[in-house]
Amino acid sequence: MLCIIYVYNTCMAKRIQYPDWVEKYRTEGVTVRKVRDGYGLYKCTSKREEGKPYPKLQQEYLGMITEKNGFIPKKSTSAHPVYIEYGFSHFLWENFKRDIIRGLYRPSENLAILGVIRYIFGSTEPFLIRATYLSDGIEDALIEYAGKIAKSRISSARNRVDTVYKSAVPDEHDRTILEAQLRLCVMDSKNRSAQLPALPAEAAEIIERYGFHYEQS
Repeated sequence: MLCIIYVYNTCMAKRIQYPDWVEKYRTEGVTVRKVRDGYGLYKCTSKREEGKPYPKLQQEYLGMITEKNGFIPKKSTSAHPVYIEYGFSHFLWENFKRDIIRGLYRPSENLAILGVIRYIFGSTEPFLIRATYLSDGIEDALIEYAGKIAKSRISSARNRVDTVYKSAVPDEHDRTILEAQLRLCVMDSKNRSAQLPALPAEAAEIIERYGFHYEQS
């Protein structure tokens, strides 16, 4: 009995005042709880059960509130995820996009993306173009573009990626470890914004040592 009343008060009655940047997220039917890394936001609902004097109250976790980032929705999962490549192409594009594009004949962003895809997969078949986050939202346009331009131009773009990457990471061992680790970073194509993969420790060390960027965005 006391336990049920405690949960009820947490959700519906007893209210602890938190900082203004937390309180602005509290609305009707939603409560806040202090947790280790910030403040958790929870949706409170009740359900009556036959034979019970009090409704059963439930809390659904909605996400985290921090002073720096505000409300961060919880990460959801797909029942049947379809994984696509993320880590290595993200690294190459974030760090070398400008250098790759500048070194191309009749440069374009689409050609540079195809060069990265060719570098990673060894081909720009339509199913492989769709298999990386770099094509997000422009898959059909990339596939059409790849079918119109000369294969030699895609090969040249691929070679430009190779040149830029090896110049930036001259140590072959570092390249091998970094590439292998980043290739393990895949994401759910059905839930691209909510399920970004964690950066492996070995890759993080190399990225930091060389002064590269790897933002989880």
